[in-house]
Amino acid sequence: MLRLSWFSENLGFKGLSILLALFVWYLAKQVGEPIQMSFFAPVVFKNLPPNFQVSSDPPQVNISARTKSRGGSLNPLEVQAVLDLSSVQDGQVDYVLTESNIIAPVDILITRITPPKVILSIEELIEKTLPVQVRHRGKVQKGFLLDSIEITPLSVQVRGPKTQLAPIETVTTMVIDLGELSRSTEMIVQLDLPQRSLQILDEGVGFYTAQVNLRSLPVKKRFDNVPVYLRNTAYVSVINPNAFNIFVEGPAEVVQSLNTSGLYGVIDLRKYKPGVYNKVKPTPILPEEVNILEQWPPISLWVKSEPLEKSTKSKTRVRSSGFSARQR
Repeated sequence: MLRLSWFSENLGFKGLSILLALFVWYLAKQVGEPIQMSFFAPVVFKNLPPNFQVSSDPPQVNISARTKSRGGSLNPLEVQAVLDLSSVQDGQVDYVLTESNIIAPVDILITRITPPKVILSIEELIEKTLPVQVRHRGKVQKGFLLDSIEITPLSVQVRGPKTQLAPIETVTTMVIDLGELSRSTEMIVQLDLPQRSLQILDEGVGFYTAQVNLRSLPVKKRFDNVPVYLRNTAYVSVINPNAFNIFVEGPAEVVQSLNTSGLYGVIDLRKYKPGVYNKVKPTPILPEEVNILEQWPPISLWVKSEPLEKSTKSKTRVRSSGFSARQR
């Protein structure tokens, strides 16, 4: 059988003791006779510097006391053991309790304080700015990769005991689940402070957000018979062949949107003087996200010495594009 907690053992006896104490207090209040009582009083602190925190062991003491005069009314709930910590220093201190530490609403005679002293653990409080790191689990949907996670704000101002806060280098978020994500998403995250005694000081920060950025897995595709166009032609020029093939790689949505009718390559003739050039490589005009893995065959170029007339220049096949050219 499970052992009952202290609070659930001998409930009848403990309840009767409380009732008797209250009854004695009530009778004394009515008849005006001095009374003898034993009760617990909390240990409280005053004049504690703002850059320190303190804890007491034990947090309360047992006091035996009696009223000094007839008619005195003593409510144990209003009695406290008050410690003045105006000259406190970092460390552990044994504080001896005397009658002067006991504050009550009426004059009472203290006959015993148990234990006669308490152990105070006093720690200096410091503030520290720490970077925030995101913790995550799960895999994004098939066909996508986790590109990055951006946290906003990037850091947090924390206050706490020096012994606890000084060794800490980062603050992490609660774990966020990336399972089955198929698009970039922004989500609100909670910070996971390693110690309960630490306090977040950032004012004006309502919440922290994580921007989860995904990118699709790259795909490869071949395009045949991509036309070649000449630019900046000053002389009559001939190419053979007038088309080439390319093998590219890039984001699935970008590569799948490409088609042969919208693709082309260019040869800029400004750097070619009259002559014959073999193995000229056209520059494919593609979106920036697309990489050229391979292109073939090389183009043979013959730049004749015959200048083009202005009327001829205007008929040269040249296209412009909104895509930026990239050469392999």
